[in-house]
Amino acid sequence: MAENKLQSLTEIFNEKLFRIPDFQRGYSWQEPQLDDFWDDLSNLKEDKIHYTGLLTVEPVKKKEIEKIEKWQDDLWLLKSGLTAYYIIDGQQRLTTAIIFLDQLLKQFADDEGINFKTKDFWTTKFLYQQYGTEYKSYIFGYEKDNPSDEYFKTKILEQKSSTADKVPEQTLYTANLKFAKKFFEKKFGKADKAKLEDLFKKVANKLKFNFYEIDDELDVFVTFETMNNRGKPLSNLELLKNRLIYLTTLLDDDKSTRDRLRKDVNETWKTIYEYLGKNRKNPLDDDDFLRNHWIMYFKYDRKISAAYAKFLLNKKFTAKNILNSKLTLSSIKKYIDSLAISVKSWFYLSNPEFSSYQEETKEWIQKLNRLGMSAFPPLFMAVMTKCKEDKILELLKAAEKFVFLVFRLSQRPANTKNSHFYRLANSFFFGKDGQNIDTIIEDIDWMTQGEEGEGEDYVYHGWFDLEKYQQYITEQYEKDQGYYTWNGLRYFLYEYELHLQDKVSGNQKVSWMDFNKRRKEDTIEHIYPQTPKDECWKSTFAGYSKKERKKLLHCLGNLALLAHSKNSELQNKCFDFKKKHKNNAGTEVGFFNGSYSEIKVSSYKAWTPAEILQRSKEMLEFMSDRWNIDFEDWEISKEDLLQLDFIKK
Repeated sequence: MAENKLQSLTEIFNEKLFRIPDFQRGYSWQEPQLDDFWDDLSNLKEDKIHYTGLLTVEPVKKKEIEKIEKWQDDLWLLKSGLTAYYIIDGQQRLTTAIIFLDQLLKQFADDEGINFKTKDFWTTKFLYQQYGTEYKSYIFGYEKDNPSDEYFKTKILEQKSSTADKVPEQTLYTANLKFAKKFFEKKFGKADKAKLEDLFKKVANKLKFNFYEIDDELDVFVTFETMNNRGKPLSNLELLKNRLIYLTTLLDDDKSTRDRLRKDVNETWKTIYEYLGKNRKNPLDDDDFLRNHWIMYFKYDRKISAAYAKFLLNKKFTAKNILNSKLTLSSIKKYIDSLAISVKSWFYLSNPEFSSYQEETKEWIQKLNRLGMSAFPPLFMAVMTKCKEDKILELLKAAEKFVFLVFRLSQRPANTKNSHFYRLANSFFFGKDGQNIDTIIEDIDWMTQGEEGEGEDYVYHGWFDLEKYQQYITEQYEKDQGYYTWNGLRYFLYEYELHLQDKVSGNQKVSWMDFNKRRKEDTIEHIYPQTPKDECWKSTFAGYSKKERKKLLHCLGNLALLAHSKNSELQNKCFDFKKKHKNNAGTEVGFFNGSYSEIKVSSYKAWTPAEILQRSKEMLEFMSDRWNIDFEDWEISKEDLLQLDFIKK
């Protein structure tokens, strides 16, 4: 008969042993949830209780435990009278409470008491019990093969590893465990013993859970999916893991084969979360990876582009498909193997510095991260798992050119050719439709050629259109904004900076990370200033109308990438001052020792409309060379594109 009653942690942890099962996600709470937990405790009055929510558990039968290898180390606890439970719902709150209690107890010496009991009593009740002189069994924790298990024991509870020389794996989930530990450690460091004891009583006695022992006949996996929708929602990747483990129980194969597949699912998700969280400064989103892998692995259909989770959970990986033999053990194994391989390529797409690729390949991946990859990630993921590096590099270059010419210059809609590239990813991954890497690169190159031929032989087949860019810039000028509001400006100026750096074989002066995180007004300088109050500017530009001065202000050649933010007052100073002056400390500063773009500007003797036109043409010449654009073929002159034909000779 199921239990269902309100209990405190002191009552719940009464002759019970808890484990987080393999189909559960790891610890996902972060600062917002921890703040809420702390605020609930801080605001809890002494004579009140706080309803913490539902804690759903499934009793683990003793006769089953004896057959499960991962439970063998804890059999002595069960023989001593404890009952084992799997946590089905409430893991996040319970894990938080245990980390809280562990960190709080660490503030007390071994011989100090707390809440009328010894520290050792509470350690034995909530954390672990000693067996012999060396070995410990844990009252609360993860199943043995879970990647969070070893980390929780050694890094959170700070106990010795039971496996010699084993380094605990680190994932997004273990990073969250570490953050929670540091969060409470910091909070308790400011509290005196009276405050600590008060907090202990609140957590141990005043937090009330609706303790629910699940009925045997209920499907625990389905219950998990339907109940785990509170707090921080489950990701689709987490739900899929649970679903696949559930399906292993329905397969018409022998038990050892089903158990092997279940282990493979766990190992696959261990690998996925290892790579999604490998770079602590740049953790990758669960469902972003799952969606892009789905595009690559399954046939893409625009009609269901936003419904990948419904496809995976409601159409593909279902009990019905197992029972009617549409889904087999081998097809599940093939799918999870693909996930395990692909997540590594997915990680390197966002973090090429961790890869073993050559520096040139890493740099082109970085370029696409700066520019935006559009619909290419599933195709990149497929090619990176199957091709040699030289072909990967060719594809990256073709894709970068397509994205810049089609989206940043031609200003095409963001979904242009999405379906085409998604289908290419699937065809290439499975070797369908005669697709190979060379035909794919040719296809992308063909789409960026724009137009060819004359008269009756004129053919328009590409998605690059320089006339559209000219029209776009004209519209920006009509808004008195010009090139300054071009959505490709940051990327273009940074590429121009790299070009100037390469010409002198210099070291990097501006990192993209720093350049991209600063505000636009702090990173891109109007050389002829937006507020030209000084006489030097007024006299130089006196012969031009207000509209013409606006065009000069926001023209490409008047914009420079800055190595460091400039004081807004200095940005309006005369050109000679901007080139070089002494700061308050007496140090010479200015364009002359800034970015390569600034140094190039400082080489001009004066800054007049003629210099703006000259530099603008130089930058368009770089654009033409860098992305292989022939302005003459389009019958568009640089002056037409710059709209500076009014400049006096």
